Amino acid sequence: MSKHYTLSLFSSIILAIILTFIQGTADFFLHLTNIIFYIGLTLFVIGGFLLIVQSGFFNITRYGIRKVFGLSEEKIAKMTGDETLTVKKEMLYRRYSFTSTKPLLMAAITLIVLSVAFTFIIIS
Repeated sequence: MSKHYTLSLFSSIILAIILTFIQGTADFFLHLTNIIFYIGLTLFVIGGFLLIVQSGFFNITRYGIRKVFGLSEEKIAKMTGDETLTVKKEMLYRRYSFTSTKPLLMAAITLIVLSVAFTFIIIS
């Protein structure tokens, strides 16, 4: 986890510095703080979505959609004997595991806290 965390954290900070240089404004530190916050917020949303998918929140929706639209596939499966086309109830209890969920969330929280700290430095 620490390898993914450091990689996402340092790549985000380097991306923020590059984007700040591309903007080319006089308030470098202010724009760097804003871009770090934007990147941290984006990573937080992506990590939160991965966490929700990982918990199996959308399994019921996927099961219902496959059940409704899988009626023709079920008839084909009965005729051909192919069991891979049938909708199984095990789909409801399936859990996913993404290796980048926790590092993304931790990097996002670190970037947001860093941008808040930079904001207080700018204000004072």
